[in-house]
Amino acid sequence: MRLNKRNKRELKKICLLLAVIGVVFLWAVETIGFPITTNIQRGRIQVIDVSVYNGRINWKKVKDQKINHAMLRIGSGINSRRKGSEDSRFASNYRSASYASIHTGVYYYSYASTKKQAKQEAAHCLSLLQKYGIEPGDLDLPVAFDIEEEPVLKTGRENVTGITETFCEEIKKAGFTPMIYSGASALKSYFIYDKIKDYEIWVAHYTEAAAPSIPFPYRMWQYTSSASVEGANTKQGRCDVNYYQV
Repeated sequence: MRLNKRNKRELKKICLLLAVIGVVFLWAVETIGFPITTNIQRGRIQVIDVSVYNGRINWKKVKDQKINHAMLRIGSGINSRRKGSEDSRFASNYRSASYASIHTGVYYYSYASTKKQAKQEAAHCLSLLQKYGIEPGDLDLPVAFDIEEEPVLKTGRENVTGITETFCEEIKKAGFTPMIYSGASALKSYFIYDKIKDYEIWVAHYTEAAAPSIPFPYRMWQYTSSASVEGANTKQGRCDVNYYQV
């Protein structure tokens, strides 16, 4: 059967459409991949935490290493010199992680040195979540308050604990699960545990021991900042990796 001009034009459009679909499919396979089963070992899973410093993430390569959970930095905070900012890679990280069936939570890097600033930081964090239409049910991991700035810690246990409570309560009131991130030494020295025990704890302690050195329960342990996770490494070739207890 001979094709007339109209048939040829339509066939050309179909071929072009199929070519575009093929390119998109190949891109998706190479950079997003297919969903994987969560790898649970000894009651815990591996979770990476990433930010702008990790660049463009190839989630397929991450999943090739049996990792399908990630904490994404959503922004950083507020004090007398800072207005608060969104992590410039958050939007693309959250979008591509969602496409790739990565289970996510977020963390917010704090600079607050007063309860008032902590409340402003919580409002900023929640406004960013709202900006991207992220509701509590959309996150499989908590919303973490990353408090580790030394000048803030040196303001003392009462103030550090009050700052932390203020942020976490605002996050909790919005329906999200709050979490506190800090180093093992800081958690022991600068927090009043009885006042934060109702929040999940994410502790950073780089050690070859079987567990971090803190005298109270924790939910997540950042055990290294120098792992190599292909697809998510910084320019220095490193990536933070954590154990999350399930």
